[in-house]
Amino acid sequence: MSSSMLLNLWARSRVAVWRGAVLALLMTGASLLGGCATQTQSAAEMGSGAALSTQQTDVLKRVQVRLELAEGYYQRGQFQVALEEVNKALADKSDFVPAYTMRALIYTAMNDSAKAQANYREALRLAPTNPDALHNYGWFLCQQRRYPESFAQFDKALSIPNYRYPVRTYLALGVCQYRAGDWAASEGTLKKGFALDPGSPALATNLAVVLDRLGKPKEALFYIARVNGGQYASAQSLWIGILIARKAGNPLEAAQWTNQLEQRFPDSREAIAAQQGRFDDSTLLNY
Repeated sequence: MSSSMLLNLWARSRVAVWRGAVLALLMTGASLLGGCATQTQSAAEMGSGAALSTQQTDVLKRVQVRLELAEGYYQRGQFQVALEEVNKALADKSDFVPAYTMRALIYTAMNDSAKAQANYREALRLAPTNPDALHNYGWFLCQQRRYPESFAQFDKALSIPNYRYPVRTYLALGVCQYRAGDWAASEGTLKKGFALDPGSPALATNLAVVLDRLGKPKEALFYIARVNGGQYASAQSLWIGILIARKAGNPLEAAQWTNQLEQRFPDSREAIAAQQGRFDDSTLLNY
């Protein structure tokens, strides 16, 4: 599995906190309105903290509506239209930080990394301690395999007092550490996130994958069982569970999840592979 699947699980289970799809060891990269923060900005973040005038309030409402439209177009893959809406928002308010992070996401989706980076840097020039911008830029750098720079951005986000969404950043950082080959660090980071949100299927599944790589299948089994026993079990998580259970010498659990896989997801590649006994098929789980 690649690195986008699991953050999608986290996103679906925590929609109010983190909209969109993000990463995870079981998905590849993808759209980070999930490595992404929700693209909003409060009046308190608009400047000095002084009360806004009626005109300023109207401008803020207008640019936020533009950005919501842009996000909708972005999620539907209409990148050029999304870009036009962001540009209109910035024409009204050139220092609106979420517009720069949204534009960076759009340029990333359009495979224009140079413009994406320029927008992240402008966002952080305007607001060096904006945790959403730091988080999203960190994920961008991770996608570019610029791991040390990526880690630095995530660490800055996590160091900000009263940061509202540390779980998503621990997940992103842990996945990037895994991609960089530092599995031990990934384990520690993901466990910090899990301690804050033990109900997150993305954290639990990623932890299971990391622990399995570290040669700890019995501990990995604990985490994947939490996912497969709940509403967020998927063909991918069940497949991971089957493989880990087999390594851990637990044939009963492996058989139970195989049965669940074949009953709930009969047309999935994983179910077909299980029926054919292809438990060593590397094309189904690339981690």
